[in-house]
Amino acid sequence: MSLGDHLEELRQRLIYSILVVAVFMTGTLYYGSEIHTFLIEPYKSVLGPDAHFFQIQLMAPFLIYLKTSLILSVLVSLPFLLFILWGFIAPAVDPRTEKWGKFIILFSTLLFWSGLALCWFTVFENFLRIFLVVLRPDGVDPYLPIDEYYDLFFNLHLVFGASFQLPVVLILLGRIGILSSRFLISRWREAVLIIAVVSAVLSPGPDVFSMLMLLVPLSFLFFLSAIIMKVLETTDRK
Repeated sequence: MSLGDHLEELRQRLIYSILVVAVFMTGTLYYGSEIHTFLIEPYKSVLGPDAHFFQIQLMAPFLIYLKTSLILSVLVSLPFLLFILWGFIAPAVDPRTEKWGKFIILFSTLLFWSGLALCWFTVFENFLRIFLVVLRPDGVDPYLPIDEYYDLFFNLHLVFGASFQLPVVLILLGRIGILSSRFLISRWREAVLIIAVVSAVLSPGPDVFSMLMLLVPLSFLFFLSAIIMKVLETTDRK
């Protein structure tokens, strides 16, 4: 296949990816009001059912609808997008690598969504409560601009989703020979210390709870990565 044919196939796959996202965006835009009601539940849970937002910029609500629709559509369609792009790479690799590539795509997607779920169910509302209630001085209006709320919402959730890619990174480094399970296990104390520092920096609040909500699962994922790498290394020697 010539370079032109490769570029044409890549263009077609990019078009398919855009169409997939567009289909999901149609649904998320149609149910935009319901999605907004769902996403602001932590805010109302902290400040009460009558809590409201401020609109500072004229087009802020409209742009938020578009941004929310796009981000949610990409997140929901993530495995489809990765498989479409993997289909472009797969012909250039051996069958075993192709099989592992599909596994990594599914594994990575599940980990990313798990990070989002952890942030939603245990961290985000606690973060809002700390800064809007616990640390708020008297005489200060706690209500947020609508665009600031959504920026906080997506930034924190994406941090947790990205952090949960740790096993994918470690396993890939192991597959190309940079790391080994023996090295990870022998350096587990240093690794946990590094994870603790990273968790303290990335955690949304100044409290220990927020840090532990990132430290504990990342430490678990580190040891899980070492076990998976050990299994793969044993399989390779057979």
